[in-house]
Amino acid sequence: MATSNDKIQFRGGEEKRASQLLSEMRLGGINISELAREGLKEKLREVLSNEERVELHQQYLDGELNEGVAKVLIGDLLEDIEREREAVGKAETLSTEGVFQNK
Repeated sequence: MATSNDKIQFRGGEEKRASQLLSEMRLGGINISELAREGLKEKLREVLSNEERVELHQQYLDGELNEGVAKVLIGDLLEDIEREREAVGKAETLSTEGVFQNK
């Protein structure tokens, strides 16, 4: 089972040299691990289809996907969907009495 301390490794010779060069250029260097985490998160979100996002959100609602993983994969969309659900729920309770349509 995966833990939060598990490493993701890949061969990135040119990327490693580029990040080292940038780190040397900046006073205090750069946080390569943080850049890698954010970059991976961005790319994971980028490759998800809308259908996959909906499926992941449903898995989250069903308790099959933990909140941390859901936030990594669908991020702000998770909060947007929740706000929309609440808005729809409120709209469903509004009275339509006195509302009419012109035909």
